[in-house]
Amino acid sequence: MTAVDEVKARLDIVETVSGYVTLQKSGRYFKALCPFHTEKTPSFVVSPERQSWRCFGACATGGDAISFVMRMERLEFGGALRLLAQKTGVEFSQSDRRDEYEAIYSINQEAVRFYQEELASPRGSRAMSYLDDRGVDEKVRAGFALGLSPKGWEGLKSHLLGLGFTEDQAVNAGLLHRPETGNTRDFFRGRLM
Repeated sequence: MTAVDEVKARLDIVETVSGYVTLQKSGRYFKALCPFHTEKTPSFVVSPERQSWRCFGACATGGDAISFVMRMERLEFGGALRLLAQKTGVEFSQSDRRDEYEAIYSINQEAVRFYQEELASPRGSRAMSYLDDRGVDEKVRAGFALGLSPKGWEGLKSHLLGLGFTEDQAVNAGLLHRPETGNTRDFFRGRLM
């Protein structure tokens, strides 16, 4: 479970919003004057079942507890998450996130290199002809790091696993797809990248 999931699991939307706004029970919901715009009739609704809020007035917006705190405190997502992590007692380490981002960056860089090699190989001759016909020269190909994903289901997967990356890392990076069967496969197949 990620830090975001853990914070959300420990939060109660009614309790969170009540820290900023006076809520009135109204059936299954709670209502209040919207804290984001001036109004006379309550249009701000909190749903404990869905753990969400929505303004049916001028704002016409909504979200979860984190998005509410972001708007109230004028914070970016990370700042609101850290604030709520402190309130809920969730340990939130920036270095954990940094390591995750670095892994995603590294695996994507390796995928770019793999796709570029595929395009430059004999298997990429048809795609290269297509690019030539379209007037995409070598300078543009290099500038946009163009490549080719192989037609098979496991070309990139095998390459990444052979380098020591995990399937979970590749799924998180958006390079592999994990359908309900649980077996991962390449997300992109037989296309210019």
